[in-house]
Amino acid sequence: DGTTYRNIGSNTAGGAVPLTALAQRTALAVNVEYIPLRVTTLVGTNQYWAYCPYAGAVTGIVSITEGVLTTGNATLTCKIGATAITDGVITITQVGSAAGDVATATPSAANPVVVGSKLSLTVGGTNATATVANCWFEVTRS
Repeated sequence: DGTTYRNIGSNTAGGAVPLTALAQRTALAVNVEYIPLRVTTLVGTNQYWAYCPYAGAVTGIVSITEGVLTTGNATLTCKIGATAITDGVITITQVGSAAGDVATATPSAANPVVVGSKLSLTVGGTNATATVANCWFEVTRS
C-alpha cells in the first residue's frame, strides 16, 4: 500500500513502527534544500545573488575556500532581498587559512523565504587575495 516502515525501536508488538509522511521527511531530512552560490573573489565588496525556489527558512550558510587568505579575514554578509539575516555573517579566518577551509553561520531570525526570494552574499573584511569561496544556503522547507 506504499506505507514506509523504519525500524526505530520496538512497539508493543515488537516490530517496525509506521511513520507518517511528515515524520518520514523529517527523519530523512528531505525537507532541507541547498542553494549553491559561487563567490568568485573574497576581495572587495562585491555582492553575489541566488534565486530561492522554496518557501521556508534559511537555517544555515556554509562556505569552503579554494585558496589561502592573506592580510586579514574575509566576511560574507547574508541577506534576503535587502534584509540582513540575523546571525548571518560568515567570517573566514586568515590566520592558518588553507584551501578547503569551511566556515559557517547559523541564522537565528530574519530568515524566512518565499518562492522567488533573492538571497545574497556581500564580501567584506581585509583579505587581499582573490580566493574563491563556494557557498550554500541551507533552506528548511515549510
